[in-house]
Amino acid sequence: MREEGTRSAAMQMAMMVERLSRMSESMDTRHRHATEQQERTVQALPGIMRQAADVTLGAISADAARTMRTGLNEPLAEVARDAAEHQRGMQASTDAMVRIQRKLAGFVNKATWLVAGVLAILLSVLSVGGYLGWHYKQVIAQQQMEAGLLQAYNQADVRLCGKQLCARVDRTEKRYGDYVPLKQR
Repeated sequence: MREEGTRSAAMQMAMMVERLSRMSESMDTRHRHATEQQERTVQALPGIMRQAADVTLGAISADAARTMRTGLNEPLAEVARDAAEHQRGMQASTDAMVRIQRKLAGFVNKATWLVAGVLAILLSVLSVGGYLGWHYKQVIAQQQMEAGLLQAYNQADVRLCGKQLCARVDRTEKRYGDYVPLKQR
């Protein structure tokens, strides 16, 4: 009964660990894709903004265009700084996810060895217990047979006649081949 509970707990733990591992891998993959997409967006943003500004400024006079470029440089630099800061934050969270995934893998490895050890111990205890049960059943059967023989001997009228064993036999009892029942004391 305990073995089934242990196996059930081990199976549940293995399924939970596998599910956590898959979830961690999925989150890591999604996070990596999001980081890559953000990096591409951050890298493309200044160029897109400049291109849009150039198109818009093409219709405006050269002086106005210079003034606009000067005015846009600061906000564009701020957007680039913010994007770089967000990128660093995402890289830090990716690194944290990798560390957590490594810790989880270590936990899974330890849990696997623990479950295997417990199952090995249970198997050895059950094996030894089964053998001892069988062995002592044989010993008890042998002792019961010897006890029956000793009880019959104690009830018989037997004594030593010199160096031989003599018995008083009951001639009224039925014979068993060459054997005759002994008379009770």
